Amino acid sequence: MSINPYSVTAEAPLQKGYFGEHSHRKEGAFLYRVVEIRHPIEAELVYSGWWFRQTIDIAGRRVWRRISWIGLKKLAEFKLPESIDPYRRPGRIEIDFSRGLRIRRFRIWIGDQLVYDEVT
Repeated sequence: MSINPYSVTAEAPLQKGYFGEHSHRKEGAFLYRVVEIRHPIEAELVYSGWWFRQTIDIAGRRVWRRISWIGLKKLAEFKLPESIDPYRRPGRIEIDFSRGLRIRRFRIWIGDQLVYDEVT
């Protein structure tokens, strides 16, 4: 078995910050994020995990929702509405939570492209 000398170990600490050439965080709080995306779509994404309800709105349209009585979902997959993306690419949000339910990592994917990556 060969070992890749350039691979990152699982123990390596993640660098804190917001990463994304075409997006930025406009607002954020406990279980809440507002991210402005400028490419490959132009829209504002709002994630909320308050009151046992997880929702994702893009450009004011609800694209995903779940009732989370037992545990928060770490993966949300949805299709973008044609009014926002004529190609109807899939969207995906991946969230890592701490024990206190704070967001540790928040990633947004449009199609196969990572458009936003936040590490707190």
